[in-house]
Amino acid sequence: MPSLPPVAELPRWIQGHPQSRKIVRAYNLCLGLESWVQREAGFRGKQKDEALIKCRILGYLFHHFPSYDIGPFVREIVTISGQHEALLDLGELFYVYFIKLFMFNKGDTPEPSSHPSRQSVDDLVAKIKDELEDAPQNHSTAKKKALIRDGFQCVVTKAYDREIMYENKAVRQAVYGGAGVELTHCAHIIPESINSDTTSGLKKEANAWTVFDFFGHGKLLEGLHDASIHRLDNVMTMAVDVHLDFDRLRIYFTATKVPNRYKLEAIDPIFLFRRPEYVTFSTPDAEKYPLPNPNYLAIHAACAKVAHLSGAAEHIEEVLRRMEDTLVLAEDGGSSEVLYTAILSSMPAVAV
Repeated sequence: MPSLPPVAELPRWIQGHPQSRKIVRAYNLCLGLESWVQREAGFRGKQKDEALIKCRILGYLFHHFPSYDIGPFVREIVTISGQHEALLDLGELFYVYFIKLFMFNKGDTPEPSSHPSRQSVDDLVAKIKDELEDAPQNHSTAKKKALIRDGFQCVVTKAYDREIMYENKAVRQAVYGGAGVELTHCAHIIPESINSDTTSGLKKEANAWTVFDFFGHGKLLEGLHDASIHRLDNVMTMAVDVHLDFDRLRIYFTATKVPNRYKLEAIDPIFLFRRPEYVTFSTPDAEKYPLPNPNYLAIHAACAKVAHLSGAAEHIEEVLRRMEDTLVLAEDGGSSEVLYTAILSSMPAVAV
């Protein structure tokens, strides 16, 4: 994992920010923390690596902050000031309730119920709309609404949903004509697990909402409590492999100057192989079927970049491999990290 860049390499928007001096001061505290961890004799081996990850999560957030409102984040760091252990605790908060939260975005994806119409896509849409009248907001409902909005296609590959192809003649004709077809999932941008109450030994009052408040999106994200996590602007139709890469923070969407047009980017070019450079979201009705929220996408993109630059993603992937290889936990508690990650990854989806 690379060391934090010098102050001179902070993003240009910070230079013109009204709180630029305070931001630079806060970033210097992160640089000082990194230096302290590297020279502190008490940190060795794995413990040192983990401390550096927590430190670099904080530092790289300055380079990839998901909003212009960086004030709450900066104030917290400046308030903590030179208390190194307290800063590491803050880094742990972001590690648990930001990086891990997104990397374990594994909600179940119920298949849509069958649709008897085999005449046209319009008939199919009408049938689904009838089924959705006054329907409770849940994963299955979100899947159906996302399918309508996204044209029954993966938003990235434009391949048609396999189940829809089985049920609809018009879609089958398109597939016979050369269109792609894949099993699709309803992918959440902000994870369903954000509503789970898991503290992992941190301060009892700490949770994912604490982290999102630092991003200046507290009020925006209040709309995602409980069943509202399935709101349409927080979900997208994705082919299974695209969904996996999105949830593992391997790919992300970066906004362009063109509304609703995003550049598909990745931590490694291999994840962009045979995928489009740009993705444009569209909807048949912006009021009934709102597009993916750009603020949610910005938070996801920031998480992906920070996770990999800080080394947190690599660390979590290693823990996942250990989970797969470990059948019996060590009696001496040596597998506590494996156990905790297992618990986090299995956090139940919101009951609706």
